Amino acid sequence: MSVTQTIIGGGRKVVSFNLQGIDKVLPYIAKRIAWAAKLSGIKTVGPLPLPSTSKQWTVNKSPHTDKNSRDQYEMKVNKRLVQIDAPIQTADMFVKFVQNKLPPISATVDIKIEERVYHPSEDYYSNKRIA
Repeated sequence: MSVTQTIIGGGRKVVSFNLQGIDKVLPYIAKRIAWAAKLSGIKTVGPLPLPSTSKQWTVNKSPHTDKNSRDQYEMKVNKRLVQIDAPIQTADMFVKFVQNKLPPISATVDIKIEERVYHPSEDYYSNKRIA
């Protein structure tokens, strides 16, 4: 079995970890995921900062009397992206590791995991002529 057969033979999986949260611990968690992937020999991209969104509210201090006294609140949602590219079995094991074994994640950080599988064309066509 050659090197190209082992790389192409089983297919690859690209997993995107989209992290978003309002906590200051978000960059630490993104770095921790990328660091764990690099230590296990997985090709990684990131953590990449994505555009943050902010929401602003203005609330009256008193419900009845003074219209001029108001409080203003702002919530910024920061976002990070970490991508890994690995063989299917390795990527599945790493996703389980992130879900179970990662240090306790703050309640204000949300992780969305998106997976894309790339199969080699040889598995689907098995050297048959098409056309």
